[in-house]
Amino acid sequence: MQQNISYKANELGEKGYYFNKVYYFQKAWNLISPHWVLLSAFTALYVGFLYISLRNPDFGQIAQMIVAGPISAGYYLTINKIRKGEHISFSNFFDGFRMFMPVMIVSMLSGLIISIGMILLVIPGIFFSVIYLFAMPLVVFGKLDFWAAMESSRIIITKNFTEAFLFGLMIIGINILGLLALGFGVLITIPLSYAVILMAYEDIYNFDEIEEGPIKDDFSHFR
Repeated sequence: MQQNISYKANELGEKGYYFNKVYYFQKAWNLISPHWVLLSAFTALYVGFLYISLRNPDFGQIAQMIVAGPISAGYYLTINKIRKGEHISFSNFFDGFRMFMPVMIVSMLSGLIISIGMILLVIPGIFFSVIYLFAMPLVVFGKLDFWAAMESSRIIITKNFTEAFLFGLMIIGINILGLLALGFGVLITIPLSYAVILMAYEDIYNFDEIEEGPIKDDFSHFR
């Protein structure tokens, strides 16, 4: 599967693709709107964890670095179950911990690069966040290792960077609006953001050809 994914990335990088931004938002909204209660409840739990972490910076930063990747993977896996018409439960959000090492490493490494970009100037940080937009889905569904996923994402995004950059700004924009709504809006905009990215990944990579394998309780994805 890894060779197929890498070939697909190179093919998209050469031939190009259409980035249908509005369609991804519409499809994501329609997909997850029947599940707002569960999605918002988990997001509230995660935001609460982040808030508690901020109150204890020494422990909190380490904890955030450890769980951010698996939680992101859990969102993608849960929303993909919705996409496939499967039943979801609260425990599905923690499925990302079953592929702990690869998703943690890709999250930490891409997050570090994005943070450096933010420190230098805001625009480079946004640039890198867009470049690595598909890195996590490529680990979760494509079973690539962290570096191959980041490189594949870079190849694909740079082929259509202007549209991808606008797409990234739209995602950032809805989350800013969520924060402005007394902060409660992020309970909707955070899961919506994951769903929008997954819809883009589904369309560009074609889920009919590429599906995730069974979740394993070991580190075999990283070998």
